[in-house]
Amino acid sequence: MDFERYIEEKFPYPKVREPQKKMMLKIYNCIKNKKNLIVEAPTGVGKTLSYLIPALYFAERGKRILILTETIDQQVRIYDDLSSLKHNLNVAFLMGKSNFTCKSKGGKANRLYCQLNKKCLYRPNRKPICYCGLKKHQVKLGDKVIYYCPLCTCEYQKAKIDSILADIVVMNNSMFYYAKEEIEASRGIDIIICDEAHKLEGSVRNASTIVINPELPINRLKYMAIHYAPPILRKRLDVDDESFWEILERYLIGKNIDIDVCKDTIMFDGESVRSWKYKEELAILGVILDAYYQINNIKNKILNFKENEEIDRKELRFEIDSRALIAIELDFIHRKKLSDMYLLEFIENIKNLRYINDNYVVYRSGSSLLCEPVFVSSYLKELYGNAVVIHCSATIGNLKMHALKTGVEKPEFLTLDSPFPKNRKKIFALKDGVDMKYEKKDRKKANENLLKILEAINGNSLVLFKSFEDLDSFYKYLKSNLNKTSIKNKNVHVYEQGMDGNEAKQLKEHFEKVGGILLATGRFAEGVDIPGEALIGVVIDALPFPVPTPLIMREQKLLEEKFRKKGVKDAHWRAFLMTSFDRMARTLVQMIGRLIRTEEDYGVVVIQDKRFSDWVGRIMIEKGYLKERYESVSLNYAVNAIPKFMDQFRITKNYNL
Repeated sequence: MDFERYIEEKFPYPKVREPQKKMMLKIYNCIKNKKNLIVEAPTGVGKTLSYLIPALYFAERGKRILILTETIDQQVRIYDDLSSLKHNLNVAFLMGKSNFTCKSKGGKANRLYCQLNKKCLYRPNRKPICYCGLKKHQVKLGDKVIYYCPLCTCEYQKAKIDSILADIVVMNNSMFYYAKEEIEASRGIDIIICDEAHKLEGSVRNASTIVINPELPINRLKYMAIHYAPPILRKRLDVDDESFWEILERYLIGKNIDIDVCKDTIMFDGESVRSWKYKEELAILGVILDAYYQINNIKNKILNFKENEEIDRKELRFEIDSRALIAIELDFIHRKKLSDMYLLEFIENIKNLRYINDNYVVYRSGSSLLCEPVFVSSYLKELYGNAVVIHCSATIGNLKMHALKTGVEKPEFLTLDSPFPKNRKKIFALKDGVDMKYEKKDRKKANENLLKILEAINGNSLVLFKSFEDLDSFYKYLKSNLNKTSIKNKNVHVYEQGMDGNEAKQLKEHFEKVGGILLATGRFAEGVDIPGEALIGVVIDALPFPVPTPLIMREQKLLEEKFRKKGVKDAHWRAFLMTSFDRMARTLVQMIGRLIRTEEDYGVVVIQDKRFSDWVGRIMIEKGYLKERYESVSLNYAVNAIPKFMDQFRITKNYNL
């Protein structure tokens, strides 16, 4: 069947937009010719349908498709869109284990618990008959045949089997890193489509980062000690008491328990913990106390490293004896129905330190040790295998840079224009704003500038800050001066440090409902859609240049050395553009993109940071990050121009909307 005719039959709406058709045909041709592709399709183009229809076309012809995205919400939307298109394909939806319930322990599933709980009744195995009496289904994984009971197999294992058998698999970026080999086991992956592709590099880096945080396992040990302690000791143990471990040690010594040998007395049969020498609870407490000494010793070594300075890998000689400890934590989380295995994760991460290579940078951040990969392109190339790779996003920025950092080899590029009218949006860059570089910024003047801009907008506005410190400073200034302004809607909404995703969502929905001014940091820089007059102003306080962590410094150094060897004169500048500038530019494009989300939207973006007007904006346009025009103006000009611009489009004089 001709693909254009296929589009007409499958497309669920009366008319295909021209940019959608262009994207579909480009994806079709690249897959047909085995070419990789990177697409930037702004909001409103309809990119999801534009890649799903070619995906269905090739899946119906025997190709196996993997669709990646960042969040569960986006996975659900993709899955629903696939369901709305008529087809007879097997489609699977795979999330991480923590999103499933473990039948074995009755709580959230955990990757490590699942691996270690070998006697689990709910996992697939090699027996054709289930204990419930039902004959099992069989699945071939390479040379192996495994059986599973559709009634008894746990939710995660069932989802994984569905993914192995599926023609199209929808999963998030992290699962791509962890589960791609298992999904590929039955047959290969032919096409990989990555939605929200601008997040892929960060997601894979996070998934492959090793975090050594002694605080979490030490805290877990305290609660385990209280759980296993006899009642007389339990009354004396308080997790907030500094003498917690001294009390436990004195108690065990009083019982003539040799703490050093407790771990050698523990036996574990996969279901319960026993001790052949001491009373079970005393032997367990001895193991817990011994583990505390070991982990606390590692904690002290970590704290001796200077913060935010790269550490030589030779200094990472941490050891922990975990034979009995793993068994006890398995028993503990089974009894308490917990989702996290802090001790086992800590032990696993300590072991993984042995395998890090020169691509990793290691440094201390707070009380944790971070081991981060500098470049993830090699990991991604391995994960892609021989598949055709399609990357899509509303805002990628520099497409060639994205290809380099995400390991997409020899791609073709497609950049689509926004379908929304360009005259409904203005970007103002203040040439007399404040240079917000951390050692120069004038917070008092910046606060004054922001308030004048908000008064000129006089409508629902989002103000984005680089740090909570800057946000808090402006919030205090705003509270003191808001009543002196002509701003109609004086509701102020504040994104607070420590808010989780659900709390942030509630904050956004409340702002959308009652209007006013929303003060937020980077979390609101992307993925927040507030259409119509619910948002008509986005004010950016400071350019989101990243803090120069050891990771960024190492990345920049390696790139600079590479350029110098090639004889590049501006090696330092080129390396800076590929590291700190690249991260800043991608985030800034996302910030600007918060404003126009539908054809009826209008409004202004104002960038207060003087550096954008001075040089950053020009470089962003030159390097392909920013594809929109902006005006460098004085504060007074902006204050006078903004109301005139708004009045062209303002639908209502009700400023609560």
